[in-house]
Amino acid sequence: MRAPRRFDDVLMTPPDPVADVDADLLGRLRAWCEDGAFPALTEPLSVTRVAATAGLDGVACALDGSHELQRLGRWRGLAWRLQLQARECVSSRPARRADPWDCGWWREGTLDHAEAFRPRRATLLMVRERDPSITATLLAKLQSSCRSYANPLRVLIVESADS
Repeated sequence: MRAPRRFDDVLMTPPDPVADVDADLLGRLRAWCEDGAFPALTEPLSVTRVAATAGLDGVACALDGSHELQRLGRWRGLAWRLQLQARECVSSRPARRADPWDCGWWREGTLDHAEAFRPRRATLLMVRERDPSITATLLAKLQSSCRSYANPLRVLIVESADS
């Protein structure tokens, strides 16, 4: 049995855990994230763009299970996390819709790490687009290795208000 990998904090920073959830935005983003990911992984990498909105951190926390952990409390939350980690130790188990995603904001400056990145579970990577050429380089590095992904990667490019 292999040990579960941890959240990739070299590539990503976690979303704000106290952000509110916009249910409509969550529904739209969840549908996009899951398209080509379940029941079988047919699209390892997908990219879309959205305008900057305050609800993205809340959506990410809903997808990654942060809000569920808060609702469950300390001990039930710990039991839930241990169950997830035990299931992740079985390498042949495919991801399921109900499983939490890894969600986070791209840490600028991690372009070299992007090429070596392999999602440990379904992953939503949010990118604040400040420089389109850097974003294009990041996407090229992710695209170069996405065929070897065992789990889906969804890249959400968040366009600034002045784009």
